[in-house]
Amino acid sequence: MEQTTRRPRMPFALKASLGILAFQVLSNGAMGVLLLYFAAADAEHGRSVPGLQYVLGYGSVAVAIVLIGCAVLLGRRVSGARIVVTVLEVLTVISGLLAVVQGAVQGAVGIVLAVLVIVHLFRADVSDWLRPASAGPVTRTG
Repeated sequence: MEQTTRRPRMPFALKASLGILAFQVLSNGAMGVLLLYFAAADAEHGRSVPGLQYVLGYGSVAVAIVLIGCAVLLGRRVSGARIVVTVLEVLTVISGLLAVVQGAVQGAVGIVLAVLVIVHLFRADVSDWLRPASAGPVTRTG
């Protein structure tokens, strides 16, 4: 008689977090590419381009790449990726708060999404799913 072990299903909270991360990857990546495109267009036409525009463009693309990597690692049950995602989401909350204080109400969307990701990543069912399964007791002979 053959025993098969079924891999536990990914919790819905983690699937929701990965969906939000996918949206953040697309929005960060697109914004970074647009910033770099507009900076190149301005430079091509002889206009001065502030250095901050390049920093924000490359930074946004870098964040998108890191989030892609973390999403893949979370799907492969690497719990350490939660820490990286949490740090990036806390930075998103801070950025969103600064935007809201300056009058950009759309910053609230970023805050809500970041808080949802953090809350979902640290739910008990997600933590259990990310925790490696124990291989059982090890016995030594002779």
